[in-house]
Amino acid sequence: MPPRSPAEIARQTLQLLAKRHLHPTPENYQATYEEVANLLPQEAFPQRRLRHIATLLPSQTPRQAQRTQAFAQAVEAKDWLQLQTAIVEYAQLELTSQPHITALPSIPQVLDTLSPGLAEALARLIENTVAVLGTEDARTRDISLQLVDFLRQSAPDAYALEQMLTNYSLRMSFVGQEQAQRTHNIQQLLHMTIEHLCQLGAQDPPLLAQADKLREAMAPAWTSTQLGHIQYHLKSLLFRHLELHTSTQEAHERIKDLLAQYAHHMAELSTHSEQHQHQLEDCATHIEQTQHLGELAQLFEAVVASGNRLARDSCHAVAALQDLREQAQAQEAQIHQLSAHLQRMQDTSRHDVCTGALNTQGLQETLLAETQRSQQLRTALSVGVLQMELSAQTLHALGPDGHDLALRHLTQVARNLLRPQDEVGRTTDQHLVLLLPACSASQASQMLARMQQELALRPLLHGDVMATIGLSAGLVEQLPHETAQHTLERAARALRQALRMGGHKVVLG
Repeated sequence: MPPRSPAEIARQTLQLLAKRHLHPTPENYQATYEEVANLLPQEAFPQRRLRHIATLLPSQTPRQAQRTQAFAQAVEAKDWLQLQTAIVEYAQLELTSQPHITALPSIPQVLDTLSPGLAEALARLIENTVAVLGTEDARTRDISLQLVDFLRQSAPDAYALEQMLTNYSLRMSFVGQEQAQRTHNIQQLLHMTIEHLCQLGAQDPPLLAQADKLREAMAPAWTSTQLGHIQYHLKSLLFRHLELHTSTQEAHERIKDLLAQYAHHMAELSTHSEQHQHQLEDCATHIEQTQHLGELAQLFEAVVASGNRLARDSCHAVAALQDLREQAQAQEAQIHQLSAHLQRMQDTSRHDVCTGALNTQGLQETLLAETQRSQQLRTALSVGVLQMELSAQTLHALGPDGHDLALRHLTQVARNLLRPQDEVGRTTDQHLVLLLPACSASQASQMLARMQQELALRPLLHGDVMATIGLSAGLVEQLPHETAQHTLERAARALRQALRMGGHKVVLG
């Protein structure tokens, strides 16, 4: 029988898999292929388990390290013969060498006592846990301090410590659940406050916008930075609601004054109308009683004078009411104008109008808060000062707004690459500042390198002009106990050094 080709064996293997209704997994395909080709089944090489065994082999001495490396190479090569040789050579190490025998502590000694270093580490861990919990839960604080005192005894008993740690762990689980429930309740209270304020100010778009910003700030996990954003937006929302309440009271008082003036004028009109009616009635009575035309003329003159006086008073009242209406409309327009102006002032108080980044005031507040947080948590804080580089010819081609367009483009590219916790600020017409919390200088330099690459790949398109923006930056990592202003000055000096070196560079200060 002529030998079959591998392609024919593979085709018959697939047909047999389909006939037996087997899934085409690697194991099923291998077993069926060996059956069709009349091959002996090959046992799978347990590479993953043998790799784990290689990591557990002792490698304290050079000979042990050499045999361990040979064992690992055999596992990677899937060579049973080489693996067998490595195991035999490793087993013969005890016969050919004289290792130093180290006396191990007996099991009862390890179980009955605890090392002083481990006990002190556990005591510090529990003390830090108490500091995180605060002073609200007195019972948990007392249990924690008792456990710390027990750990700092000489040779604390391991069995008693195990029981105390079990009870402490159970207590901490209850505390964790209580903290989670407390956080949930605070979130519900904030949501209820927002909904209530939105219903009260449903006709005020700025208040609804502030409420949406607060909802966005409350969505992620509540880190320290996030709590700062929530506090800021909540203060803005409450401040806006207070202004609406004050404006409503002023509007009510103004409407009351207008209504009082209207009622006064209407009362005057009513009084004049009653007087004119009485004169008409008197005139009618005198007309019926008089016999002389001269007396009738006097009566007609009195009636005409009363009518003229009533007409004049009516015209004056109508003019006064028209003035009151115009004053009310002007007051309403002024309230809307002041509300819009106030909203613009709130939006621009901490942010730059051109780029949307933090302005000088907002940057100083954020930098001070991040400095305090990094020093408290002992985390890194990197600060970068950026300057875009664009030729005068390109700026002229972009038009009078070319500088602002380029700066907005640079800010947008930076925001796309930065993390959510990072901030972008603008200090001058040329400089942007990056605040990178929990980020070392090396990580920040890699981020700025990616920003330079992104600017090269994404030029500014404006009309028929395509402008590629360059970037120079000075980058520093805040030193321990360094002020925010000094960190910013060091970053600015690093930027000036980058510009002296020709630009398009990132200099670490």
